[in-house]
Amino acid sequence: MKKIITISTAVLLSINLLGQSLSGVESVEYDPINNRYLASSDNSSIVAIAPNGGLSYFGAGAVASYGMEIMNGILFAIHGSTIKGYDLVSENEVMSVNISGAQFLNGMGSNGTDKLWVSDFNGYDIYEINVNNLSAPTFSMVADQNDLGTTNKPNGIVYDGANNRILIVNWGSNAPIKAMDVSTYMVTTVVANTGVGNIDGIDTDGNENWYIASWSPARITKYNTDFSGSEIITVPGISSPADISYAPETDTLAIPGGDQILFVGFESTNVGIDEENFENHRVFYSSGYPIVQFELSTSQDARFDILDINGRVVYTALEGVQPLGKHSVVLSSIGLYSGAYLCRLTSKELSFTDRVIIP
Repeated sequence: MKKIITISTAVLLSINLLGQSLSGVESVEYDPINNRYLASSDNSSIVAIAPNGGLSYFGAGAVASYGMEIMNGILFAIHGSTIKGYDLVSENEVMSVNISGAQFLNGMGSNGTDKLWVSDFNGYDIYEINVNNLSAPTFSMVADQNDLGTTNKPNGIVYDGANNRILIVNWGSNAPIKAMDVSTYMVTTVVANTGVGNIDGIDTDGNENWYIASWSPARITKYNTDFSGSEIITVPGISSPADISYAPETDTLAIPGGDQILFVGFESTNVGIDEENFENHRVFYSSGYPIVQFELSTSQDARFDILDINGRVVYTALEGVQPLGKHSVVLSSIGLYSGAYLCRLTSKELSFTDRVIIP
């Protein structure tokens, strides 16, 4: 019998788009008004990336060194201990507020209407900024190291409107995901141990799925609505992923890191699966690219290779101990010629070889 399953798939749309022109990208945001991406860099300039990949500077003297957030037609950006606001159309500065006492402002999130939340990486603090009046914004510290703890440093922030809270990812080993109620400012732990270290960014796809970017290992982990389930998304070329941004308008996750931005497109694909012959893995295609999905019941040593028609390994996507759970390996932009290949997974629990076509 055939069973039709709707699977959320990931397709790498572009890799290292203009790597030679980007430098130390810390944060990226999708600008829906102008259909472009805006990126902060280590030289503090804001770079605009057009749909055709063209680069230009945003604004005259506009600066951003770390996290950014777009709300109500305004790009809010961290620069040192100051939060700047820039109109997306005129690109002129419309707000500036200095967060006195801050040590290292890093991540930023918003409620989409009038409030921003910013993490102080070295101060172990969370600040709330009311931007209802751009001419006179106000701020206050709403959580400190007594609330957040000192084991991990707060980094990326995203607003969870359904639960009236912000979610905070943290830097450090076995980094947790924490939450702060935006009415009571009470801090709780959502995931005590994510199994990864140095989480830099977090965002949502608008359907209450959550994506986090970690450095150790360098990867994206997708959580479901209540964080009861997760999926590891292996993206070729990912390195030091920073403040990620999901654009619901285009179902695309932008992953900044180093001198590049990776763009991963997500879409729903109906896949027919033969239940009698299902071998705990799926090979399917989205936008022409193959995606291989499998699941491990325990953490174990595993290797995932691409082989040519002569059986030679030409690309290794995974190697070493892999965590338990669902895995999706995106086989796009991996530097192989178009044609037929074999994909091979070998592990203690699961081994398979299947045919894939690289477009």
